[in-house]
Amino acid sequence: MHRRLLLAILGAPAIARAQVGAPLRVLGTGAVSAAAQDLASGFTARTGRTVVIATANAGVAARRLREGEAADLMLNSADQVGRLTADGLLDGTTTRELGRMLIGVAVGDGAPRPDISTEAALRAAILAAPTIAHSDPATGATAGTHAARLVERLGIADQMRARTLVFPGGGAAVQAVAEGRAALALTQVSEIIAVPGAVLVGPLPDSAQLVTSYLAAMTTRAADRAGAAAFLAVLTAPEGQARFRAAGFAVG
Repeated sequence: MHRRLLLAILGAPAIARAQVGAPLRVLGTGAVSAAAQDLASGFTARTGRTVVIATANAGVAARRLREGEAADLMLNSADQVGRLTADGLLDGTTTRELGRMLIGVAVGDGAPRPDISTEAALRAAILAAPTIAHSDPATGATAGTHAARLVERLGIADQMRARTLVFPGGGAAVQAVAEGRAALALTQVSEIIAVPGAVLVGPLPDSAQLVTSYLAAMTTRAADRAGAAAFLAVLTAPEGQARFRAAGFAVG
């Protein structure tokens, strides 16, 4: 009995430490998801702090914060971070750049890789695809908005309307390509790299490209500013920069 009591007393601090504090909550976009999740796993292994990362496209993630979703840290496009900061939902003094991302084209593993080196070649590749996929521009998705505008600018919106599948996020659009439900997807390069069964043909040509800077910032109603600051430091440290670079971001 005394031995059991001693073990209980010795074990109590460890149990208490494991139960102290809610998980660190991060709200981000699909473009940063894979890198952030990997870095969160390492952060948890070192500190014991659980990190919960919820992801959506840029517009939906911003809307969820506006609607009151609990989050300590936001990872989003520079445009959305700027708007959320101006509206008092993010602490602008904590803003840090994670990296810059390009939009690319994905096809299924083993499928022919079309020429997309020029706008004319990209137009022909899109027209030749039985079905294309991208994220939903109606929800404020960064890549989906650009893809829809690009198809319009290339003068092929009418031809492609019935052949376009729209998804909540770019990752789901790439998954459709990996599963053979779409022949081609247009989305952020990092979302393409993260999906098995899909391959990156390459970035869009310069004249059709959109470069998006992704930023991190603490929310003004963060419940755990110290934890958010610690994880933010990991995201922007050399280890974090290397992981974002591996995911296809231009860093530094």
